[in-house]
Amino acid sequence: MSVKISVQLCTFNRKDLLKRSLEALFRLDFPASDYEIVLVDDGSSDGTREMVKALDPPCRLKYLRRPNSGLAAGRNLGIRCSEGEIILFIDDDIIADPGLLREHLASHERDPACVIMGRVCHVNNLDCDLRPRFRLANLSTSFFWTSNASVGKRHLEAAGMFDEDFREYGWEDIEMGFRLRDLGLDRRLNSRAVVYHYKSAWRASDLPRLFRRAQASGRSAGVLLRKRPCTRVRLSTGVFRARFALNDILLRCEPFLCDRIAKRPGDAELSGLSLLSARLLVSFKYFEAANGRGKGKRK
Repeated sequence: MSVKISVQLCTFNRKDLLKRSLEALFRLDFPASDYEIVLVDDGSSDGTREMVKALDPPCRLKYLRRPNSGLAAGRNLGIRCSEGEIILFIDDDIIADPGLLREHLASHERDPACVIMGRVCHVNNLDCDLRPRFRLANLSTSFFWTSNASVGKRHLEAAGMFDEDFREYGWEDIEMGFRLRDLGLDRRLNSRAVVYHYKSAWRASDLPRLFRRAQASGRSAGVLLRKRPCTRVRLSTGVFRARFALNDILLRCEPFLCDRIAKRPGDAELSGLSLLSARLLVSFKYFEAANGRGKGKRK
């Protein structure tokens, strides 16, 4: 059985959210024989394997498990095992609109030498009516962003696949975008190719996890800048002298910010000044790592 398009996603210890993502892919308005799902499990230990094995997908579902190696390596494994001429990249916190594959495929039929970027709508509640709504946070100027992007498999191979020097969270898809553009590919937007990106509301108890992710992203930003030392990358990552200077000024407020967070119960949603405080604390961890002062590594 041949497929027209492969949906590729990676996961790590997000069993419940992944299940909802997969179930949305099972309900697509697209012939089941024309697509496959290629799922790479990057060493999950939360029962992901058992959950996937218990599913009854209408389409072909390939489950690939590997030791934890990061998104770039996981994406490459997924690409190698995909049979579709077109690969659509999403994440394990993405809920697909029923028309997602139909729209991506139609865009590629009109222009095969393109990266197709769909619409990403950020939501913090998956139990409400999911429909596209305009938010500034939904806008992106990225050439290639794996929350909702498709491209021909042959173009990924010609670009050299994802760079596995990116072993932690963040920026590996942005770097791939540079190489796809270097090949001469154009970027096309299809606002009818919609996904919903789940972002849970922040709580004080989330901060250790958010700190680790920010530090990993900061270190990955450093990897990207070493590979692409240009103004565009400096602006997109924030890794430039004036931004570090502003961060050092804001750091003087850290004791006050920590005090604001400490007064909130761990399971209560952060809002107002407490949420602003949390966002600043997370940004401090990012810039600390991006400036080479972060310690430790975590996916």
